[in-house]
Amino acid sequence: MTLKARPSNSEAMHGAQKKLIVLCCVSVALLVVLLLFSGENTAESSHSGKSLVIQDAKVSVSPIQIQSSYTKSRKVYGLIESVTQADLGFELSGVINKIMVKEGDVVTTGQILAELDTLRLKAQKGEVTAALKRARADATLASLSNQRISELVEAKLESSQRLDEARANLDAANALVNEVLARGERIDVEIEKSVLRAPFDGQIVTQILDPGTVVNSGDSVFKLLAQGKLEARIGLPSQTPLVLEVGKQYDLQFMQNDISATLSSISQQRNRATRAIDAIFTLDEASTVDTYIMPGDIVSLSVEVDIPTSGAWIPTSALANGVRGLWTVFVVSNVNGEQQIQSRSVQVDYVIGRKAFVSGAIQQDELLVIEGIQRLTPNQRVTNVAVAD
Repeated sequence: MTLKARPSNSEAMHGAQKKLIVLCCVSVALLVVLLLFSGENTAESSHSGKSLVIQDAKVSVSPIQIQSSYTKSRKVYGLIESVTQADLGFELSGVINKIMVKEGDVVTTGQILAELDTLRLKAQKGEVTAALKRARADATLASLSNQRISELVEAKLESSQRLDEARANLDAANALVNEVLARGERIDVEIEKSVLRAPFDGQIVTQILDPGTVVNSGDSVFKLLAQGKLEARIGLPSQTPLVLEVGKQYDLQFMQNDISATLSSISQQRNRATRAIDAIFTLDEASTVDTYIMPGDIVSLSVEVDIPTSGAWIPTSALANGVRGLWTVFVVSNVNGEQQIQSRSVQVDYVIGRKAFVSGAIQQDELLVIEGIQRLTPNQRVTNVAVAD
């Protein structure tokens, strides 16, 4: 009887490992083949879908309208001022003796604001009073002498020459009286001018000098602003005044509030400091009631300025990024009997809202692609072209 030897446990385990390795290799190979075929089908399907979308996509275009200029909205600024304002000072030189008001006080017309020292003027007034008494006494004596000599001449006791001398003395005495009276009136005027009064109703906004200060004629002591009406002084660009009309109402902006104002005047010369043309707007009091606006506040005005540049208005959806600070637009052109997408480089001059004014390599009546430019490429052929307004 023949006996067969059984394989050992180690040999059995080694055979099982070989089978497992072969099975794993076959599975990996099948998986790789499956992934390759699946990827190719997906890529072909995606490429086929994209091709269909591009070829059948609707391209919206609009004819380009070239203009010689465009209107740009610009904000200009100005300051609020009082309609009536004045720097108050004495007409005479002297020492300030009294200050009757302070900054912030509301004053009325004719109210005394300050006084100069008038001791010297009062002393001169006393001298003039004494001189006037003397002159009047001399005039009385000359009048009596003239009367007596006149009687003697009538009685043939004096010559006519003597009467003429008496009348001349009387005229000289009366003239001296008038001269002294005039000197007295001049001193009275100087005393009156030594008192500074408010020329109109208003508010003291600045006190410049204090009591004891020696002032010269014309030196400012107070700054007075009239109460009530306000005006705005706005510097306008060169061409803007041509489109504004004196007497017409415009809206000024102050802290997000619209204030109605009437254009009162436009200067006929440039401001030396700003090189702008000053325009004065009188504010409507009814529109400033709740705004708490006051002199020194800043207001703005939106004006239209014509810019002489050749170009066209286009929607911002027609713009794509370009190079070197330029932008790109697409137009539909007829090339060899086919409609193709062509690119143009343009410069954006002004943007407002959803439209932009551009200049550059564009021509009149070219068909501009106004939307969907992200799906297009230069030299691409298109068939579904729709012209929009």
